[in-house]
Amino acid sequence: MKATWSGFIRIGLVTIPVKLYPAVVKRAISFHLIHKDCGSRIKYLKYCPRCDKVLSDDDIVRAYFLDKEHYVVITDEELAKLKLASSDTIEVKSFVNEKEVAPIYFADAHYLLPDGEGAEEAFAVFYKAMEETGRAALGEAVIRQRQYPFLIKPYEGKFLASTLHFYRDVIRAEDLRVDVEAKADPRYLEMAKMLIESLSEPFQPEKLVDHYAEALMKLIEAKARGEKFEPKAEEEKAKVVNLMEALEASIKAAKKEAA
Repeated sequence: MKATWSGFIRIGLVTIPVKLYPAVVKRAISFHLIHKDCGSRIKYLKYCPRCDKVLSDDDIVRAYFLDKEHYVVITDEELAKLKLASSDTIEVKSFVNEKEVAPIYFADAHYLLPDGEGAEEAFAVFYKAMEETGRAALGEAVIRQRQYPFLIKPYEGKFLASTLHFYRDVIRAEDLRVDVEAKADPRYLEMAKMLIESLSEPFQPEKLVDHYAEALMKLIEAKARGEKFEPKAEEEKAKVVNLMEALEASIKAAKKEAA
């Protein structure tokens, strides 16, 4: 696997050479848009409706709109002066209890490994220390002129370095909540617990399958061979009138499936 970045992780006065590897690859199927008559890929033109003409890149400037009548033009030169210089170091600012970091803050996952045998001892020391204290490292780095906060934790003999969303980007929405203490009827609660227990099993990541992408790929392959592909229709589930009936039917189905 090819590293996407190499540099250092700095913890106090300790500097460890490291490499960053992708932990997740998104495999979404994408399409091109073509002219159906000749098969050529279409182009999107930059068009000004007021002047009724197609524009070149030299005719276009970047602007931030204040309102419908006012805007501020920002030049490429001005943006270049604001850009942060890329650093070669993930600077650890503090250590935190990972459980205190809400899942909503997590963005992309990466593997962080020592770069060379000389780095392995210090890497191993901090791996074990963080594992035994139950702490994760909170750090930041500027990579390709973009600043990234990182949460770094021990994971299967390597560090899992997750980029985090910035505080200002997370919508906390305190007003969007349900009074669960008042709404959870004890009668239904016990049945819900029974259903949860009936459907509980060890986490199996191999079951996380993109069924839509699989069906789409079968359709593409069939059409490429000149064949017809008919997807299997899902069975329509029976409608349930109320919560009690839904819980009872679900528990019955779960026990039948387990048997």
